[in-house]
Parts: sequence; structure tokens; C-alpha cells
Amino acid sequence: MSEGASGSDRAKVWQYEAMFEDPTSFIGVLTPEGRLRRVNDTALSFGGVEATAVIDELFWETPWWTHDEAQAAELRTHVERAADGEFVRFEATNVGGDGERIHLDISLQPVRNDADEVVSVVVQGRDITDRIHAQRALENRQATIETLHDVATDLESSDSPTVVYERTVAAAEEVLEFERCYIGVLEDGFVVPRAKSSVSSNDDYRVRRSDEGLVGETLRTGRSYLVPDVATDDISKPAKETFRSGMSIPFGDGAVFQAVATEPNAFDEADLELAELLLSHATESLVRIDTEATLRQQNERLDEFASVVAHDLRNPLNVVAGNVELARETGDLERLDAAARAVRQMDDLLSKLLHLARAGKVLGETEPVSLSSVADAAWFGIDAPDATLSVETDLTVEADEARFRQLLENLFWNSVEHGDSAAAITAGRLDDRPGFFVADDGHGIPPEMRDNVLEHGFSTADGGTGFGLSIVSTIAEAHDWTVTVTESEDGGARFEFSGVLAA
Repeated sequence: MSEGASGSDRAKVWQYEAMFEDPTSFIGVLTPEGRLRRVNDTALSFGGVEATAVIDELFWETPWWTHDEAQAAELRTHVERAADGEFVRFEATNVGGDGERIHLDISLQPVRNDADEVVSVVVQGRDITDRIHAQRALENRQATIETLHDVATDLESSDSPTVVYERTVAAAEEVLEFERCYIGVLEDGFVVPRAKSSVSSNDDYRVRRSDEGLVGETLRTGRSYLVPDVATDDISKPAKETFRSGMSIPFGDGAVFQAVATEPNAFDEADLELAELLLSHATESLVRIDTEATLRQQNERLDEFASVVAHDLRNPLNVVAGNVELARETGDLERLDAAARAVRQMDDLLSKLLHLARAGKVLGETEPVSLSSVADAAWFGIDAPDATLSVETDLTVEADEARFRQLLENLFWNSVEHGDSAAAITAGRLDDRPGFFVADDGHGIPPEMRDNVLEHGFSTADGGTGFGLSIVSTIAEAHDWTVTVTESEDGGARFEFSGVLAA
């Protein structure tokens, strides 16, 4: 039995010694009063001290703890608890002889004799620096993500792409701490800088072709790129030789975000992921702005459509009303034929405009049409018995016949409404360039008004709607015709249409 017991004791001693010399832990033995009796080489090496300098010293007064008085005071309290028989575990910071700071998971284990008295306290500290750093990095990352969500809220209030670009770069600089970054936008085959960080200079980024360098590769593939070292990257073409690393991320419709640094390996995958999160918020804002702009355009188109319909149905309605009234008064039923033709004209106009409005277009299919025949059709809708129309050409042009007729009708009506009910209107071919003109012998348009007369809502007459000539301008522009307002030979208004394709 004695030999067995002796072997067991020896095994315990060996286990204790093996634990004591663990190179991954700081191990020490304290008296119940807190004086250091023994310490392993791992702790001595880290502290840069000799055993003789710390043995018999109060543990909380040794070099490992002198960097923080509050922490030393807490240690003393922990040792007193362990001396009372309590197992104590806590985390603390130690500073080594070379100034290295590490985080430790420390345990204080009371050691009792056969009388159950605490005769010593074993101190063990395990380095948890990596775990603490990882935990803090995770906490920082989570805090950054939450801040980026706040940035997303800020981006939601942006009312233009420019504001989105500027706020995105500001967030990258302030939240992600990217010192040099910018946003380039694809315009006419070139990527043009549109926003840059506050410390960036104008020559940090330059206009590039859409197929040039990392910018071009990013646009082509739609992928994000992380460049640890420009020196080993064949695609990157930095604006400055001092730029050594960076990242490039596509977003939105033809936009690229890039961040650069003057040292290698300045960015990692975590930086790239956070930047992509920021840019996803920016993309959402750009989509929202584009959607809102589309809706505004649709509403404007709807308003314009309503105005055009209201304006251009007035003349055929007058023809219908006038002929129906004459038929009632005279019994001449042939008047109803004229009214029926006006109704068919209104039906044709409405069908055409509704089709174009639903398609979001101004023009339908074009075809060769005769200026003379279209002018005659347009003149039928003008309720001005004393006015005359003379077409002096057999010009045939490529046009959408219904919209062309609408253009001419509005010009004819403008001459009658703003000139004289007995106006003499002439349509003919331009002498000096391809195209045609419509002129009258009325009061004309003052030179100072000619630049504005084709604008939506502009009218020279009291109570005028301002829609007639703006409709003319819209239809002409849709045909790629250029409209010039000038004076006729008789002093009236003359509208010249150039750029017209002869069929």
C-alpha cells in the first residue's frame, strides 16, 4: 500500500510540474497572504523579470500589474477571496517587459491541507488576446453595420444621384474610414469622377475610358475587386505611383466606387463586404430616384396628353356643333355628313393619342405622306369660313400622318385665332434647305417672343391655352425636325421646318 501511495503521490507531482511548465499559460503559487512563492518561466519571460526580483513580493505589486492601479486593487480583492476558499475567475490585462499588452483569462484555485485549510493559491492565466480582438472586431463590425443602416436612412432623403454619390463617399470616409475614395460615373464612354473624399486631391482620380484598367474591368464584369498590392496586379492602373492597394466595386447603373491606399494590404475582405453593403444602400436610393423621375415624367405626359386632347378636340367639336345646328335650322341633311366626318376625325385622333400615350411615345410609324393632302385634311377641321389655305408644293415627306396633320391643324388654328378670321395661310417648300413652311398674313409674332412661343403654356393671346404651338414643337422634335419662327413676306408669322426627310 505504501509503495502504491508513493507512486500516486509521485504521479500528482509530475502532473503538477507539467502543468506548471505549460508554455501557453502563466502559472504562479501564492501564499494565502498573496505573496508569490513560485512562478513559471513563461510568466517571467513575458514580464522580462528574474524570479529573484518577484519571489516573496505581494502579487499585485509585481511588474505584471504596476501598469494599472485599479486593476491591481481588484486583484488583491480576488486573492483575498481565494484565500478564504473561493475559486475565483476573472479577466485582466497584463503588460510585458517590452510593452506588449495582452488579455488574460485568470483563475485563482485555493489549495487545502488535510485539515481543510487554504495553504496556497495557484494562479493560472491563459492568453485570450486573439479572442478578445476577434470579439471586439465583431462588435465594431456590428456597430458599423448599424451605422450604415442609419446612412441608408439618410440616403433615402437624397433627391438626386449627385447627392447620393456625395453622401456615399462621405459615409465611406467617416464610417468605414477609407481615407481616399471616389465614385466615377459612366458618361459617353468615359468614367467621370462625380464625388471624392475630403482628403483626395483632383489628381488622385482621373477620367478613364470605360474599358480602361480596373474601372473598365469592374464595369465589364459587374464584380467587386480587392487589390492587396498593385505591384502584383496586371489590371490596375493607379492614377499615382504611390497608390499601392485598393478596391473597386460596381453599383447603380454604370457607376464605380473605388478606394485606394499608399500601403499594400490596406483593405481586407471585411472592408470589401462593408463597402458593398454601403453601396447596396446607395443603389436602392438611385433606383428610388429613377423610379420617382419616371413617375413624374409619366404624370407630365398624362397632363400633356389631357391638354392636347382638350385643345385638339375643340375644332372638330365646333364643326360638329355648327353643322348639326345648321341642319336643324335649314333641314339640310348634308350638313350631318360634315359633322360625321368631324366625328371620325376626333375618333382617329383619340385612338392615335391613346395608343401613343400607352406606349409612352410621341410618334407612331412613319411613312411617305403628301404635304398637300395632309394640309387639306387638317384644314377641314378649321372652322373659319373666311380664311384661305394655299399649298404651293407637292412635297412628300417621311412622317407619322396623324401627328403631322395635328401639327398643321394647330398651325392653321393659330393663324386664325391669333391673326384674322379671314387669314390667308400658305404652305410651301423651303428654298435654301430641305423642309417646308407655314405662313400667314396676320399680325405676326414679335421678335422678342419668338424664342418662347413654342414653349408649353406660352400664349400671346389673352385667355390662350399655350398648348397649340407647344404641340407643334413636340411633334416636330419627335420627327427630328427643327422649327424656326420668323416673319412672313406679308408681315405675319412664318414657321419653318428644316431637317425634313423627303420621301
